[in-house]
Amino acid sequence: MVPSSIVKTSRACPISNCKDAFLVAEKDRHGAPLRNVMGKDSGLIFVDPVPFENTEEFYKTEYRKSYKGVHRPKPKHIYRAGLVALERYERIKNFISKDAACLDAGSSSGEFVYLLKSRGYRAEGAEANEPYAEYSRSELGISVSILPFSKFKEEQQFDLITMFHVLEHLEHPIRDLTHLTKCLKPNGKFVIEVPNILYSDMAFSHKWHPGHLFSYTKNTLPLLMMKAGLETISCSPIGDGGNLWGVFQKWGGQPNSCSGSTDFDPSDDLRALRRGARSYYLNPKNYLKFIPKTLKQLREKAESRFRSGIEILDELYRND
Repeated sequence: MVPSSIVKTSRACPISNCKDAFLVAEKDRHGAPLRNVMGKDSGLIFVDPVPFENTEEFYKTEYRKSYKGVHRPKPKHIYRAGLVALERYERIKNFISKDAACLDAGSSSGEFVYLLKSRGYRAEGAEANEPYAEYSRSELGISVSILPFSKFKEEQQFDLITMFHVLEHLEHPIRDLTHLTKCLKPNGKFVIEVPNILYSDMAFSHKWHPGHLFSYTKNTLPLLMMKAGLETISCSPIGDGGNLWGVFQKWGGQPNSCSGSTDFDPSDDLRALRRGARSYYLNPKNYLKFIPKTLKQLREKAESRFRSGIEILDELYRND
């Protein structure tokens, strides 16, 4: 059962600027203390208090090591990310022109930027994690700015900014989104992919990652983007429902100053979390997920063995 008592938070919800919240969870996926709350007025779920003394420093050097156990990606990671990059490209290719200037914000080891460049786009990355950014520069030869988003500076304006599985890690999402949006052309597109916290095929206890400072639903992601000066074109779950895919567009004028009022009842999402916590254990396929996962891992190792990252990507993108 998901707790739903009202608590006072140490930091305000970035959408509503309110410190009243529902208590959602008190432990992370490993059983360590980690309090997640849901803004009473906005429905946005966030970690309170932030578990890092210096969030930007943590992501600069330590996050990849703590998350994947390595400072540089292994060939199997490149192969996996290359396949995902192809799926993402299929979703964006129809609404950007062939000469579009693109920025991948949080470019990781560079697979998506490399794919865009191979398709003829002007593309570059911005990545705060130094080892992964340096890898993408040296191995893939792509242009990457190695710095936090709040310090990103670029003379040119972009037609497209993408941010894949990054927004949930940002301690100050509206500040960073607003800053990046300054680099977006009028009517330019901002594409976001984040985990869907309401995904029912993940155990409730496994949803809470210490690095996921915010957790989004199809209701709350558009509200956050509106605060950063972006209007919603579309926002919905993709694939099996585990992730949200949002396409947003820059509007003219200043970022919206909405108070965080919603057209939905935030407690609806809380009830959906409760239902998912129960239904997960009633779905037989969730007890067999290890089988396709193991097969996928074996394939990744086989397809990437004895090859460099650029060799892996060149073959993937050439065969597409």
